[in-house]
Amino acid sequence: MSTHGDVHVEIERGIARVVLDRAPVNAFDRHFYDLVRSTFHKLSEDKAVRVVTLTGKGKHFCGGNDVNDFVDLDYEASVEYLAHVRLAFASIYECAVPVLGAINGAAVGTGIALASCCDVRIASERAKFALPEIDVGVLGGAKHVNRIATHGMTRLMMYTARRLDAAEAQRVGIADLVVPHDELTATVDGIAEEIARKSPAAIRLAKYGLNRTETMGLKEGYEFECTLTAAVRRTPEAREGALAFLEKREPSYAEDR
Repeated sequence: MSTHGDVHVEIERGIARVVLDRAPVNAFDRHFYDLVRSTFHKLSEDKAVRVVTLTGKGKHFCGGNDVNDFVDLDYEASVEYLAHVRLAFASIYECAVPVLGAINGAAVGTGIALASCCDVRIASERAKFALPEIDVGVLGGAKHVNRIATHGMTRLMMYTARRLDAAEAQRVGIADLVVPHDELTATVDGIAEEIARKSPAAIRLAKYGLNRTETMGLKEGYEFECTLTAAVRRTPEAREGALAFLEKREPSYAEDR
């Protein structure tokens, strides 16, 4: 592994398991942002991938940004640096298939933003969440958190840099599920396997639709969803799904044959 760290990917039966590996706390430098971006772009383009799980190696999900990068970062350099950050976050949020965040430990700064970009966050009871940027001379990440958490709690976290435990994070919407630490992998894998059994075409269209309609009003959003329903009906998987339901059997999609 280089000093910049590595992103490990294992693909099995449609499930891509992504592990962040940059000792000691999986903090990000610019190279690591680019590595995550390229990893998720490749996974989006891989038609064999139906769902992605994302976790950190060791005790932490992601300990934030490497603060060494900030010490001599002037205005011009920060503008260029943050472009790499935004593209990395976008690659997860815009991944063509669902991304399940397996939050195995600390998810602070960059870590909580990464988690917020996932479709679903399953947290270990040991997980911690924070927006500590105010203490290290930077800002950012709160907008991602504000998508899923209450406005007041997002602001409180941003202004104070306080940490939330997993139970409190679940109460305010940051964590969707909290499980015992030794059950995290099995729980996330179980959800991933459930998603992987669905129609690949429908799952990709569902992810696309959920992202596109997130900022739409009810009428506009539902009209857009209706166009996706029509698009699904053009796929052979749609008919197979309906027949399997009527015949009370598991569907057999093209990629399974």
